[in-house]
Amino acid sequence: MSLPAGRVPCVWVVASHRELGNEHGHPQKYTVMDEAGTRTLVNLGLQPVCFPRVPAGRLGLMLDMVDGVLLGGSATNVHPRHYGEEPLHEGMCFDEGRDVVALPLVRLAIERGIPLIGFCRGSHDINVGLGGSMHQSLQALGGPVVHWEDPNETLDEQYQERHEVTCVPGGALERLTGCSRFAVSSLHSQGVKRLAPGLVAEAVADDGLIEASRWYDERQFAWAFQFHPEWGHQQHPRYARIMAAYVDACWARLSSRAMAPAGPDPAIVLPEVA
Repeated sequence: MSLPAGRVPCVWVVASHRELGNEHGHPQKYTVMDEAGTRTLVNLGLQPVCFPRVPAGRLGLMLDMVDGVLLGGSATNVHPRHYGEEPLHEGMCFDEGRDVVALPLVRLAIERGIPLIGFCRGSHDINVGLGGSMHQSLQALGGPVVHWEDPNETLDEQYQERHEVTCVPGGALERLTGCSRFAVSSLHSQGVKRLAPGLVAEAVADDGLIEASRWYDERQFAWAFQFHPEWGHQQHPRYARIMAAYVDACWARLSSRAMAPAGPDPAIVLPEVA
């Protein structure tokens, strides 16, 4: 069965919520989409869509309409209550409106076999959504690798490669990128403390911090990247291979939906979140 003419995979780009200035000079709350992620999806032939403020009982209905999920970066953090901790200090920036959608959506996407990818904060959504925890401040930990950006740099400078990662020997990322070690961008102040059940590490920085992980069953495309393969994939061959694999997974999902008989997808059983 061929796909109907004009059909392209739609990818749910999970929204963030920010307070921004308006033309009257007063802060106002806005729902926003990750620009780098949406631009990259369009450039690669996919169609980004957004369902903001989705009630819990409606997540599955919205998910039935898409062929992939993208969790982009953000200046906010997942609230530590979701992994049993209190905020490390006052003034930390959270987005609980995103938490309430992103965290259960991670599990639901995997249960339904829908391609899932997360970058930076999005990788934290995946780890916490599946029961992992985060280092709340890498700056407080110290160490030999600087993972965070210099606020005085331009945006393009901030997204340049900052340090290298080493792939797990013989792992899926080494096979996908065709190399065992490569340079990555790095703009984050948090990182994985406890990797969630069901995720396996695929790359680490020189200080041991996990930089890439995936769902243990490679038949399910569900990847979390601490770095930003969506930014600069046209110049960075390793990033390009990562994004191409995600695009292929979304097309495969669309094709399987077109050919499948009506009815729910086979269930994937996930471990319980503690």
